[in-house]
Amino acid sequence: LLHDRLATLRIPTTKAHTTKPYARHTLSAPHTTTPPHPRKMASFKALLVASVATVGSSAFDGEWTKLQDGAWSGREGLMAVSAGDTIYMSGGRDSAGVGFESDVWASENGTEWQLLANDQFGDRAYHSMLEMDGCLYIMAGQTFSTFYNDVWKSCDEGSTWTAATEDAAWPERAGQAAIVTSDGEMIVAGGCYNDESGTRSFRSDVWASTDGVNWELRTAEAEWAARSGPRLVEFKGKLYIVAGEIGFTPSTQLVDIWSSDDGGRTWSLVVETPEFTARSGHGVVVTPDGSTMLVVAGWPQLHDLWSSTDGVTFKQESNEVWGCSGIISSVSQVGCGKYDFWSLIHQGKLVTMGGSGAFSTFGKLYGDSWAMDLE
Repeated sequence: LLHDRLATLRIPTTKAHTTKPYARHTLSAPHTTTPPHPRKMASFKALLVASVATVGSSAFDGEWTKLQDGAWSGREGLMAVSAGDTIYMSGGRDSAGVGFESDVWASENGTEWQLLANDQFGDRAYHSMLEMDGCLYIMAGQTFSTFYNDVWKSCDEGSTWTAATEDAAWPERAGQAAIVTSDGEMIVAGGCYNDESGTRSFRSDVWASTDGVNWELRTAEAEWAARSGPRLVEFKGKLYIVAGEIGFTPSTQLVDIWSSDDGGRTWSLVVETPEFTARSGHGVVVTPDGSTMLVVAGWPQLHDLWSSTDGVTFKQESNEVWGCSGIISSVSQVGCGKYDFWSLIHQGKLVTMGGSGAFSTFGKLYGDSWAMDLE
């Protein structure tokens, strides 16, 4: 949770990392990601409680397995991508919320992790991490004092990073959505920034690039409302942008879904109020066979999972993601739901990493990895 009034604060931290061995493999075809987003402290007059609808058994209501806890520091706003046989994870906000990381980690199984690089690009969270044509990309994001519009590139499996551009055509931002499409384009959409007065503001622009250096403006103002923390996926031949936020109270969470069939140039409303509740910091993935979109948990401490075969109608598959159930307390921070984690598909499994369980700017952060088998 980033508070906009902390924009001038920068608190140095001491970094400690654990390195674990793994066998590295060549990167393969493009994979899609969308980034987590920055947050600020929220005040509550009532508790927010995850949906408790009755859920029947389904292919998406399997057992969750904790893969590890503590291989890297607990953090929110981390980013990750599955490429070939390997998960690559980078950055995030840790140290109870006062620190930011510039590390890159790798794992084949989500359990054993190796530190590949550190301090080769600026500390950041709520950035984007993509893979295209055998190279990894990290772009945008923020600390308390800085919003970035840079793009960093690694073509040696995450060990060495160089600046593709330190001043991209798109303006600085964090919490943007990003994806690599099946047409071989990187898409960046939306996000937030601090304007000249220091007020947290939002974007609704969409940009595209085939190399991370040269960017084309697809639209300066999309049909959907400007927002931070949406999720972007490619599903059945279209781009879908899902939910997000314009603040950190229940009334400023978003739930609408929009789609584009022309690479993000124009957008159409798919559904204004789907069956799941408004949220941000959530996960959205597409199953390996491309048949189903899954929406996972989110702000404040949700632990539900929803599925859709058309992007319009959603069915609740579970209310016990991570084996979590129960009521959320904004006072005691009791609860096991998460937001600002990262989710992806890896080797036929739905995998999540990290996240926050705090109701305030500084608090409970997770350094764990979980998986549920989808096959």
